[in-house]
Amino acid sequence: MNFPIQKYLQTHIPNELISCIESLENQCEKGDFSAWSIANNKYAFSAFWIDECCISKNNFYQLNTPLIHPYFDISSLTKPLFLNLYLRMKFKSDFLKIISTPLNDIFLPKNTINENDCLIEFILRNDNNFNLNSFLSHYSGAKNWFWMGIGKWQHKNTYISNDKEIYQTILDHNEKNYSNIVKENLNNTCLKYFKNEQFSEFVYSDINYYILSRLIESFFMRESSWIEILNELNEKVKTKFFHASLTPNETKKSIPFYPYISAYKDNFAGTETNLFGNVSDTNANILSSFSTNTNIVSGHSGYFGTISDVKLATEELAHYQKNYLENIGYIHDKNVRFVYGLDTPTSKDSTCGILNWPKDREYIYGHLGYSGTSLWFSTKNLASNKNSQQIILTNRLASRTKFGVDSCPRIYSFTDYLSNTNIIFIKEKDKIEQISSQEFFDLNTQYFGMYKKIWDINAIRLAPNINEVRRNIGLKLWEL
Repeated sequence: MNFPIQKYLQTHIPNELISCIESLENQCEKGDFSAWSIANNKYAFSAFWIDECCISKNNFYQLNTPLIHPYFDISSLTKPLFLNLYLRMKFKSDFLKIISTPLNDIFLPKNTINENDCLIEFILRNDNNFNLNSFLSHYSGAKNWFWMGIGKWQHKNTYISNDKEIYQTILDHNEKNYSNIVKENLNNTCLKYFKNEQFSEFVYSDINYYILSRLIESFFMRESSWIEILNELNEKVKTKFFHASLTPNETKKSIPFYPYISAYKDNFAGTETNLFGNVSDTNANILSSFSTNTNIVSGHSGYFGTISDVKLATEELAHYQKNYLENIGYIHDKNVRFVYGLDTPTSKDSTCGILNWPKDREYIYGHLGYSGTSLWFSTKNLASNKNSQQIILTNRLASRTKFGVDSCPRIYSFTDYLSNTNIIFIKEKDKIEQISSQEFFDLNTQYFGMYKKIWDINAIRLAPNINEVRRNIGLKLWEL
């Protein structure tokens, strides 16, 4: 970021934010990501190319001051902000009791969802006495990962194979029961990846949160759909999250712009890229690649939201966590990584950027996301004027190499939550100026869609390591 632009921003936003902006923009110039948002209790700031996302006027003009921030694929932040938060809001003070009670002992009516039956019966009859926290905090013994693409396997012939990964079924995506067959295939595959000898040992597993979705819809949702669950959560928290599996077309309006398919060699018959959705997580793409809502979600990834959505949801999560810990007189155990489904810093080099190690470590909880997202909050400072949360959103799996990029405006959006104000800046080459909300929306409409979003299966790369960036920005956000 050159000096004139830095000098200009210093006259409009708190000077403490400038070093954060400079550090993150330098990473963009290196190609680690193309867009980012940050927030703490006081401020939020976003930087993105104007053609990377489409920001709806309807969403933002409901407010007197539109908050102009783009939607990000928040990847694994889905875990704390979707199913975990939903269960806390549903059960309130009974949350700890319910998640700690063996599912066999929870006398709740079970919905009849045929494709879930094998999975549910396995869990209920298992000698390990699974409870919800077995999956929330990754102690179920489920394998850390498997390729969900096998649930959509399409055969060109019906030969009998000895490969256990191949289902002897011809799947036609036009068949009305197609999504049910996919879910049943995925459920049956989950059963093969439990290891009893690892039960009660911590094994971080996305599969835990796929299974949680099946448990919730079978035991706690009654007649509700996932859309209704998400709408209920949004209404209570005043957010506008969406899930790629439920409204897949919305992802096309969001960051990342040029996404990568994660580096995993699948066994799909054919190479059509339309088999994939628009989520950075390889498995989440399987469930988001249906063209319409199939009511199948996974709680591990697929959630999209703005920095303001994540901030509001984090505040809600933090207050629940603080109340739970105080009510039971929780004593911090440095050997326990996840506490009620929330991650904890395990060393002084944690990406949360702890200011005072080890004194403050027992108060800090959060989560990281593969696309470069992170949230951390401190239960110690909730009741004070100090910053009790810090959030970073990036799209570190995306690359911006499109011709003509230099002529595309870059947008900086600053929100002051204390005064409820929002300022938008437009930067073109070495020139920067403030613009109105209406001018922004006019430009956004003009530029968005100028370039086609692509999935380039030949451009797979390893995700850049941005842990040092997370750590340094986190330190600053705690102090701002």
